Amino acid sequence: MAAKARTIHHSLFSLLVLLLLSVLIVTLGGADGGLDGSRSSRCPRIPSMTAQQACSAVSGTRHMLELCLRRLRAGGVRVPLPVTCHAAVAVRSALDAYAATVAAATSLLDGGAVPADDERAAFGNCMVGYGSARVAMARVADDLRLAADGGGCDDDDDRAAELKAGYTAGLRGMDGCTRGMLDFPASPLYARNLADRNVTLLAALLCSLVPAPLA
Repeated sequence: MAAKARTIHHSLFSLLVLLLLSVLIVTLGGADGGLDGSRSSRCPRIPSMTAQQACSAVSGTRHMLELCLRRLRAGGVRVPLPVTCHAAVAVRSALDAYAATVAAATSLLDGGAVPADDERAAFGNCMVGYGSARVAMARVADDLRLAADGGGCDDDDDRAAELKAGYTAGLRGMDGCTRGMLDFPASPLYARNLADRNVTLLAALLCSLVPAPLA
C-alpha cells in the first residue's frame, strides 16, 4: 500500500508542480521593457471577481473548484471583491489549516496514539515541514497585505518574486511532511497533510489572478 501511495503521490506532485510553475511564471513574472528597453511604473488595475469567477478561473478539477468555493465563501460574502482579497483569504485559510494539523498531531503524540518510534520520528519531521511552510506563508500574507493597501508598483517585481518564493517554500514544507508519512498512509496525519497541500496550492493559484505591473 505504501508503494502504491508513493507512486500516486509522485505523479500528482509532478503534475501539480508543473501547473503551479506555469501559472506563477506567466502571471507573477515581470513584463518585458518598452520599445526603448525602459521600464515604466504604471500600476495595473486590480480586477474584482466573485468567488465563483475566481475559483472557476484557477480550478482545473471539480475537487479543486469545490475546495476553492468552500474556502472563499466561508465568510458568506457573494459580491465581487478585488482578487487580492481572495488571495489573502486563501493564504489565511492555509495558515489556519497548518495550525489545526499541528495541534492534531501534537494531541496524538501527547496522548500516546503514536507508539512506534519510526512513526513518531515521521511526525516530528512532518512538524518541521509545517514550521517552514508557516513562516513562508506568513510572509506571503504580509506581502499581499501591502499589495491590497496600494503600496505602489516600484517594488512589484521584487514582490512578485517574493510571493513565488513564498508559495514554493510552502509547498516544499508540505512535501517534506508527505515524504516522511508515505510509509504510514493509514495515519490521520497523512490525509490531513495531503488536504493541507491542496489548500497551499489553491492559495498560489488564486494569487496568480493578481496582475503583474504594466511595463
